Amino acid sequence: MSEGTEVEVLADSSVADEATAAAWRRLAEARENPFLTPEWFRAWLATYGEEEPFALLWRRDGELRGVLPLVRVRSRGVKLLRFAGARRGDWFTPACRLEDEAEMAAACARLLKERRGDWGLLVLDRIDRESAWPQALWAAGVETVVAPAAERRTDTLPFIGFEEGGYEAYLAARSRNFRSQLGRRRRKLEKEHGLSFRMTAGAGELEADFDVFLRLHDERWDERGGSSSGAAEVREFQRAFATAALEQGWLRLWIAEADGAPQAAWYGWRLGDRYCYSLSGLAKEYEDFALGTVLLAHTIEQAAAEGATVYDLMWGDEGYKKRFETGQRDAASWVLGKRRSPLSAAASLGIALERRARSARGR
Repeated sequence: MSEGTEVEVLADSSVADEATAAAWRRLAEARENPFLTPEWFRAWLATYGEEEPFALLWRRDGELRGVLPLVRVRSRGVKLLRFAGARRGDWFTPACRLEDEAEMAAACARLLKERRGDWGLLVLDRIDRESAWPQALWAAGVETVVAPAAERRTDTLPFIGFEEGGYEAYLAARSRNFRSQLGRRRRKLEKEHGLSFRMTAGAGELEADFDVFLRLHDERWDERGGSSSGAAEVREFQRAFATAALEQGWLRLWIAEADGAPQAAWYGWRLGDRYCYSLSGLAKEYEDFALGTVLLAHTIEQAAAEGATVYDLMWGDEGYKKRFETGQRDAASWVLGKRRSPLSAAASLGIALERRARSARGR
């Protein structure tokens, strides 16, 4: 470990020290990632009390320079360390500067060795490919941490990158048919159904607007087997994080109204120069009018107007995203364990079998 650096485990879900929380928040904002924030960490643990906080705080000369927001979960008798809210977050990295990742990894590897009795496997879900982790972690912890021969899985993260000229330049680069359909549908909704848009602006509007979003989200997914966000605890968590995100100025909750009532909703956030699309909802009777597509285009236009440079369409390569995206990046998931541990061998075997099964399904 470099001289003057140290790592501690934060075992308090409240993150009671607000100076620490503020420094942590700045690091997450610099990575433009809502899933790394102390607000996400707090909301998750407040909802899922059976998961234990195990965040790694890395300091250099007393300054907080990095956070790995982990929790400890017991699964089939195994103590797993994984990102807080990994089941709901789209991509993860350490909350630190990109150039600090290798040094932070060395410090974290040493702590994991010291605390090796506290964990069995380290599960790193959807690590952004731009990140040096987990390679830097096992390279630094040669005697402690070992990785399987290959990552567990890779997921696609489509995005829109805005060039000079903003939304107009983005539209100009799309096909003529795309521009024509989008404009025609919006004009028809405005003329015949009084289409308008509004964004939740204050705490007094949030509860009602979030209820509208949930209702429309359910309506969109009811005939598709239901939403993975339908469970009560998931909604409790999302509402708690939305409240905290509003306080920090990150929340973007858009409502599209037509014929005098809310008919579509878009839920996401903005951190730094990145606009993040999380979930949406749509009334069934407006599917044929493509109101969901029109609302999505509106949020893209607003993101550019706000000065965002990236509109993140988030995890998944659904067909409608392909119509809008300008690029894709990848996120890989890994399972790491202690060297010479039976759990590590079992994890490696399980991953090999999982990859073989996916390959067979693909064929």
